[in-house]
Amino acid sequence: MECKWVNTQKALIVSTGFLITAASFLLFPAKTHAAASLYVSPAGGSFTIGSTFTVSIFLDTGGQPVNAVEADLSFPPDKLQVVSPSTGKSFVKTWIVQPTYSNANGTLKFQGIIPNPGIITNSGLVSTITFRVKDISTAGIKFLDTSRVLLNDGKATDILDKTSGSIYYLTLPPPEGPIVTSRTDPDQGAWYASPTVTFEWTAPPDIQGYSYVLDDNPNTVPDDISKGTGTRVVYNNLADGTHYFHLKGSRQNAWGGVTDYAVNIDKTPPAAFDIDISPSSYTSQRNVVVSFQTTDGFSGIDHYELAMIPLVKTTPGKNDAPFFIEASSPHLNTFDLGRYQIVVRAYDKAGNYYQSQAALTVVNPVFEIIGAQGVRLGGTYLLGWPYAGALALVLLVLLFLIARWIWKLHAKIEEQVRHGGAKHPAVLEKLQELKEKQKEYGSSDEMKTLIVIGLLFLAGIFLMGGERAFAADTQNIAGPEPPIITLFPSSISNDEILYIGGQANVPNAQILIYLEETNTKATVEKTVLTDKNGNWFYSFGDFLNSGRYIAWTQLKVGEVLSPPSSQIAISVAPTAFQIGTHRLDAQDFYLILTIVFLALFLILLVIIVYYGSRVRQKNRRLREEIKKAEESIRRGFSVLRRDIEDQLATIHKAKLGKNLTEEEMVREEKLLKDLEEIINYVGKEIWEIEKTEGIV
Repeated sequence: MECKWVNTQKALIVSTGFLITAASFLLFPAKTHAAASLYVSPAGGSFTIGSTFTVSIFLDTGGQPVNAVEADLSFPPDKLQVVSPSTGKSFVKTWIVQPTYSNANGTLKFQGIIPNPGIITNSGLVSTITFRVKDISTAGIKFLDTSRVLLNDGKATDILDKTSGSIYYLTLPPPEGPIVTSRTDPDQGAWYASPTVTFEWTAPPDIQGYSYVLDDNPNTVPDDISKGTGTRVVYNNLADGTHYFHLKGSRQNAWGGVTDYAVNIDKTPPAAFDIDISPSSYTSQRNVVVSFQTTDGFSGIDHYELAMIPLVKTTPGKNDAPFFIEASSPHLNTFDLGRYQIVVRAYDKAGNYYQSQAALTVVNPVFEIIGAQGVRLGGTYLLGWPYAGALALVLLVLLFLIARWIWKLHAKIEEQVRHGGAKHPAVLEKLQELKEKQKEYGSSDEMKTLIVIGLLFLAGIFLMGGERAFAADTQNIAGPEPPIITLFPSSISNDEILYIGGQANVPNAQILIYLEETNTKATVEKTVLTDKNGNWFYSFGDFLNSGRYIAWTQLKVGEVLSPPSSQIAISVAPTAFQIGTHRLDAQDFYLILTIVFLALFLILLVIIVYYGSRVRQKNRRLREEIKKAEESIRRGFSVLRRDIEDQLATIHKAKLGKNLTEEEMVREEKLLKDLEEIINYVGKEIWEIEKTEGIV
């Protein structure tokens, strides 16, 4: 019985504890920070140029008390202008810094506090702002990242989690005068590349005249001078930018309201740019990153298009136009082995584009380490480790010899530098040659005369060519306009495929392509069709011989031919070789040339070592023979000298006893002379022997 009572007490205690815990969660929930938000109202709308509209900034505290708010906003100053900021009905009672705005920078700043206990609201007004519309476009008002909403918790906790800006459409006011249309620029919000604009309007029966003007001000009112009753006007060669056409009509001797029409002209292509290829334009990596970026001064960049043109022949006779895809930078692509031309076109919103090109070559790596098997060269040949080690040793020896030769060459050059470059034999020789040539070919005045005559001759050729070009341009030739060549390589090698492309103003028409070699005047004619947009592309099926070429095109519509297009020059470099019916690629040729060079180098090295040892042996033997000859001559000279010295000693003794006779004096003189001649003769013979045998 006592046991039951104890268990009942334990159960009551546990139940009571659970109820108390549950009640505490219900009555005193866990303290969390709800997110606050700032937003602009209205979030959108459409307003006309010159009109004003008011927006409000609201705060939602998320059910939590806040005591400080900082709202920083931005707006486009070229589209909107603050005319009346107001904080009169704001819940903010104390502004830490008075609200400010800048129409130059397009910024607004509000920073204030609310006294304790703060404020809880879901639509508290921070401020209202009145804007005036300055220009047509879309304009957005957005909060900056510096905006904050601080919780009233004594810790200044920022609980701002969400901001909502606004987008407004800014347009011209509805026409108060005649309805104006434009066939050339039908959309007032779009950009057009043509600088020619046509405006048209309808005329009621009792119209007396129209006054109109085209300028850069959206609020201009034409003067009251009539320009006639015509209902059409054309403006040519308009500058880039936004222009406004203003028109009003006169009826019953009174001028009516003004109609405004906006046109946006951008005939300038985007800025020039380069294509960056990573890791490099000559790489063994298959995955290549193509990067590009540019700007446009008026309508802005719309999109980029990219094409990758292979420069190697794949299928004979295959002629596929390059597939331009819309791409963004950076663009990653996987390439097969070969050479490619990367073409990127940057389009602005008016349809103009700038085209940039870059070459890409993807090759096999020079060598790869293949585990325990060895080293693979050029992606094809596998060299085992023993052979690779032997080859490395040979290359090390060759590099040592080259380094030794370079060290000696450096010492020699350094010695020449100490003596001065002006005294170098090659310099003196060239200087002497120059003087002789100057004497041979006349004075500097004559050379100047020849140069002037040459320049006049070239100028005459240029003027004659210019006159012919001018005459050709001024001819009034009926028929379609010539096609424009926009895609071509200025230089290729004779192991690369030539491609050419461009635009024409007629879709699905024939393009005649002419390619002429400048030396032989041999001309090749090809035909390709334009697509539905007038674009065309042709890739030649065969390689070209090295040399210089010119290319031009004509457009054929039915049986009518356009005038020839401008000529382009193409240089084909000799990097591949034709051997009968076989064509040797430059890479294979240089590989063979390298092997031949290394073989010849080794053969020459063996010859130098072999004949070098032979020369040393010959010199050693020759020195021994010369030494023996010198010893024999020395012994003979010693004997001859002894005899002469004996005779001279006898004469000297005679001098002591008496004066020498004339005959004895002559004898003494002759002995001295003979001794000198013999010594000189022996020395000359030894020198001649050494010179003749080439002793080193």
